[in-house]
Amino acid sequence: MDPSANTYRVEGGLHLSAYCVEIPLEKLKLGADNLRYDVFISPEFIKITDHIVLQMIMKHSRASRPLLTIRKDNWHREISRFKDLCRKLMTNALNQAKALQEVQVDYLAQVAMVKLLMERVNNRLEAAFQHFKNVVRKQEVSHRSESHLKLREEVLEITKRRNIIIRDVCTELFLYFNEARKDIDELRALNFGEEWLLPAELFDNPLLYTDFHPDDFFMMKNYVLVGHRLEDCLNYSTVNGILQSFLHTIAEEDDRSPADTQVGIHDYHAYGPAGRSSSHTVADRLLKNPGNMDLLFNYPETRRESAKQRSENGSRGDLKTLTSRAKVQKKLIRKVYKILKRENVLKGIVATYEIEDAIKSCCPPLMPQDVLHYTAYARSRKRINRKISRLKPYSDKPLSMAKLKKTASRIKWFSKRKKKLRIIRFLRDFARYHRDLCNCRLYREAADCINLPEEEKDIRLSRDNHTLYEFILDREQIARKKPVINHAVLKADVRGSTGIIEQMKQKGLNPASNFSLNFFEPINNLISVFGAEKVFIEGDAVILSVFEHEGEPDRWYGVARACGLAANILLVVKRLNHKNRKNNLPRLDLGIGISFSPSAPTFFYDGNNQIMISPAINEADALSECDHALQRRFKDTRLPFNLYVYQIDTSGMEGAEFLPSPLIRYNVMGIELSAAGFEKLFDEIFLKRIEAKLPEIQKEPVVIYTGKFPTVSGGYQRIIVREADIPLVSPRDFSVKHYTDRKYYEICTHPALYEYVKPLDKQP
Repeated sequence: MDPSANTYRVEGGLHLSAYCVEIPLEKLKLGADNLRYDVFISPEFIKITDHIVLQMIMKHSRASRPLLTIRKDNWHREISRFKDLCRKLMTNALNQAKALQEVQVDYLAQVAMVKLLMERVNNRLEAAFQHFKNVVRKQEVSHRSESHLKLREEVLEITKRRNIIIRDVCTELFLYFNEARKDIDELRALNFGEEWLLPAELFDNPLLYTDFHPDDFFMMKNYVLVGHRLEDCLNYSTVNGILQSFLHTIAEEDDRSPADTQVGIHDYHAYGPAGRSSSHTVADRLLKNPGNMDLLFNYPETRRESAKQRSENGSRGDLKTLTSRAKVQKKLIRKVYKILKRENVLKGIVATYEIEDAIKSCCPPLMPQDVLHYTAYARSRKRINRKISRLKPYSDKPLSMAKLKKTASRIKWFSKRKKKLRIIRFLRDFARYHRDLCNCRLYREAADCINLPEEEKDIRLSRDNHTLYEFILDREQIARKKPVINHAVLKADVRGSTGIIEQMKQKGLNPASNFSLNFFEPINNLISVFGAEKVFIEGDAVILSVFEHEGEPDRWYGVARACGLAANILLVVKRLNHKNRKNNLPRLDLGIGISFSPSAPTFFYDGNNQIMISPAINEADALSECDHALQRRFKDTRLPFNLYVYQIDTSGMEGAEFLPSPLIRYNVMGIELSAAGFEKLFDEIFLKRIEAKLPEIQKEPVVIYTGKFPTVSGGYQRIIVREADIPLVSPRDFSVKHYTDRKYYEICTHPALYEYVKPLDKQP
C-alpha cells in the first residue's frame, strides 16, 4: 500500500500526497459459514500471549500485593519469546502468500493476529477480575473483615478503570507486536514490493484499543479535543466537512493538462453547504495525510527553513521555492482562517490547546467539553454555571471558577497570528485523528470478516474442507494431515439382500451375522492394506474412499488402489461363498462401482461423525447398480464376464428428442470403473494394452489393459481392466442395434485373464 500513490498540485507548485490504504481479502476462500474467513493461529503463541497479557494486566491495574498471587517469570525473556513467535508466525504467513502468489494471505494473517491479541486482552482481563474476586472470597472465609473490605473496595476501583487498563495493556502489547511486524517488513518488500506493505500506523493506532468514539481525556492525550456529539463545539463531522470541502477546491490531479494543474484558491462557498456532507474522495485522501497540513499552511516553518538556507548560503533556486511556498501558505491559512471563523469553530480550535490547567482543577465534576465550551463561547457559560451549581454538592474537591475565567480571558485577547499558529497545530492533529479513525474502521471491517474458531469440531470442519488458513509454528505442523487434492470412491452393494434375509429367517438363522462375517468383516480387513477409509455404511452397501494428499506423490495411486481393493473384496467373498455352499447357506453377490473426482470432497460433522459429500459418491452408486430386468434375463445364463452396460434406444418414443439415452447395467460380482477413473489410472501407472484371444471365454478378442501398482504395505498387485463398447439396444427385447462409440470399463477377476497375462510378470 503506497500512501503517496497519487499527487495533487495547488498554486505555487505545492504537491500534496494522497493517503490510500486498503486491506483487500476478496481473493481468499470463505470459511465454513460462507461469510467469514476461518483463521487458526498457533496454540503455543496463544499460550505465551495469555501469560504475558495477564502479567501486564496485574501491572497496569496497580493492584496491591495481596491480589498479586500470580507467578512472575523473567519479563525480558518472556517478551523476547513473544516477539520471536510473532516474527515466526508472520514469516510463515508470508511464505504461504509467496507460495500462493497472493499477498492477501499476508494481510489476513496480520489482521487476524491483531484481532486475536485484542480478544486475548479482554479474555485475560475477565480472568484477572475473577482472580481478584476469588482472593476477596478467601479473605471473607478467613473472617478477616477489615482486610477483605479494603480488598473489595480496591477491586471495585480496579473494575471502574477497566477501559483504562485495556488501553494501557494494549499500548504496551502492541508496542512489542509492531516491533516484530516491522522486522518482517523488509522480507515483505523483497517478496511483493514496498507498494504492497500495510503502513505502520495502521496497527500502531491508539483508536484500536478503545471504544470507537473515545472519551475526552483520551482525545486530549492522543490527538485533540474533538467530539462526536451534535452539541460539541468541535464536532468531528462538522470540522471534517469544512476541511474536505476546502481541500476539494484547491487540489487538482497531476495528470491533467498543464492549464488545469496550476490552480488558484477558489471560494469555499462555490460549493455551498452541501460541500460539507458530500464525500470528496480526493479531499478525504489528502486530509488523511498529516504531512499535507504542514505543506499547505505551516508558513512559520517554511520561513525558518528559508532563513537557515540564507545563513548557509543555499542556492538561489531553493530560496525562491521556499519564498514562493511561504507566500502560498500565508494565502491558504488566511483563507481557512476566515472559513473556520465563519463556521464558528475558530474559538474552539484556539481554546482546545489552552485549557489543560483548567481541566485539571475542574474535571471532575465537569467534563473537558464543558470547560472548552465555557472558555471559548460566552453563550454557553450560563448553562455550565447551572451544571456546576448542580454538581458542586456531590464533588469531593473545591471547584474554583477562577481558572476558568482566567483561561477564557486569556483566549479572548489572542492575536490573529497566535490563532493561526493554533489552527496549524489543530489541522495537523485533526488530520492524524481522521487518518487513524478511518484506519480503525478499515481494520474493524476486515476483522469482522475473520473468524477465529476455537472449538475442535469447527476447526476440523473448516480444515477438512480446505477453507482454514493456518498460521502455526513449524513444530506444530508435524502431525497435521496435508490437504486432500482428489479422491476415488468405491461402493459395494449386495444383490438381493431382502431375499437373503427372508430365506435365512425361514431357516431360523441369523442374517446379521451372515452379512457381518461374509461382507463387512472381509472389507474391514482389507481397508488398511489399500489406504482406504470408510465413508459410511447404508444397510446392505458400504462406501469407501481413497484420498490423495498434497505433497505426497508416493501415495498418488488412488484409483489403482481402489481397483485393487475392489478385486480383493470380490475374491474374498467368492471364497466365503464356496464355504457357504458347503454349509447350505445363501451366497452373497455384489456389484461394485468405482468413480473418481479430481477435487477434494466436502466434509461436515454430526457430532464427532464425519460426513462426506461428493459427486463421486453418486456416480459410484450408479456404477454399482444392476438392472432387475437384466438380472432376471441373465439369471440362468453363463456369461463370460460379470459386467455389461447397455444404452437404451429412445428413438421412436414420444418426445424422444427430450429424453436421455439411459444406460442400464448388469453387474453381478462385477466391478465397473468410471471413464474419468480410467483416465486417472493411466496417469498413475503404466498400462499395457492387449487384444487377448481367449476362445474359452468368448470368440471375439478381448481388449484389456494391465499394469501393477504398489500397495500401502509395500507389495505390488496386478490389475486387469476390460474395455468394451456400449451397445445400443431395443427397450423391448434388449436386441443389439449397433455399437456406440462410448466405452465402459470392468476391473476383471477372471482367472483365465490373469493366466493370460502371467508371462508379463517374468519380463524385466
